[in-house]
Amino acid sequence: MKLLIFSASTGGGHKRAAAALEDTIHRLNPEVEVTVVDGLRAIGKMYDTTTVQGYYFLVKNAPGFYGEMYDMTDRKNLAYKAMMKINAAQANKLLEVIEKHNPNVIIMCHAFITAMVSKLKSKGYLKNVKTIALITDFDTHRSYIAPGIDAYVLAEPQMAHKLVEEYGVDESIIYPLGIPTFEKFSKPGIKEEIMRREGLSPDKTTVLLMAGSFGVSGVLKVYENLAASNKNLQMIVITGRNGKLIEKLDECIDEVGARDRTKLLFFVNNVEDYMHISDLIVTKPGGLTIAESLACHLPMAIYNAYPGQEQYNVKFLLRHNAAIVVDEYNAAEEITKLLKDTERLAFMRESCRQLARPNAAEDMVKLAKQLSGVEVTEKEAQ
Repeated sequence: MKLLIFSASTGGGHKRAAAALEDTIHRLNPEVEVTVVDGLRAIGKMYDTTTVQGYYFLVKNAPGFYGEMYDMTDRKNLAYKAMMKINAAQANKLLEVIEKHNPNVIIMCHAFITAMVSKLKSKGYLKNVKTIALITDFDTHRSYIAPGIDAYVLAEPQMAHKLVEEYGVDESIIYPLGIPTFEKFSKPGIKEEIMRREGLSPDKTTVLLMAGSFGVSGVLKVYENLAASNKNLQMIVITGRNGKLIEKLDECIDEVGARDRTKLLFFVNNVEDYMHISDLIVTKPGGLTIAESLACHLPMAIYNAYPGQEQYNVKFLLRHNAAIVVDEYNAAEEITKLLKDTERLAFMRESCRQLARPNAAEDMVKLAKQLSGVEVTEKEAQ
């Protein structure tokens, strides 16, 4: 079987989901030929730059407007029709990529690519190709829905109601398998060994701050107040590739006298280790970050959710008691209160465990095989 996965760079989640699928296939299904392509980039530099940079500009500089547009295009109106028409018009530019790889199954990790693939199917180009739309958030959007798609994979089961009742999707093609994550998130190492290797104390309560998307001032305020108000707290701060932020945080650590209880990190490739050893994560509510935290059974303190899909992700987490919401003014107080309430924290951890979908990637590969008529092994079927 040949599998083509289309990712995109509008946020890291689409690419991480695609990478987790690719890793699972290489590890468990080496007979499957898999290729991952950034679909927006394949269409052309101008379209990719406009879409990706436009997204980042709006969510950072005009989040309220972005949220309004997100909600507006979730309804059948002129704005929605114009958006879908613009994306469908790019469909032929994907055809060369698809014909080059000649897949049996295409998995789309972005709504715009789903619209393009749907257009190609309507033109009769993909008669023998099965298509799967993967929704990488904990709520869905009308832009993911397009004619001719063979399967929709959802992050969680309750999302199916919206697809059926609001979008008219046939329930038989809906699969709430979860968002694919790397196996390492659901297979923890030995906590004491990780702590010792990282120079951390296994006897201290540990909070992980994923700071890369916060901007500078917000996370500085959260860290500063938290470090000052709880002297027994051990903190891990990961800034991503934000050079300005790590410099500011480094100065702040000395100012609050917390050098001996803070581990400050730039970009890392083993974020799962830090999730596994933490008692709480302070993070933005991106779909993949949530899925990875759930896989680690790690309760969340959500900070700075953008309007649109992130706010809907928060509603899901609050509904299932897997997170609290904080801001830079009350974060230290609310986090400290939660950490002291060990019974509530344990309940949240159990909620995360129940929500986790550790086999999502494997189940998606199995679904791809079933749709394309490839025999599923007895081990896979179990």
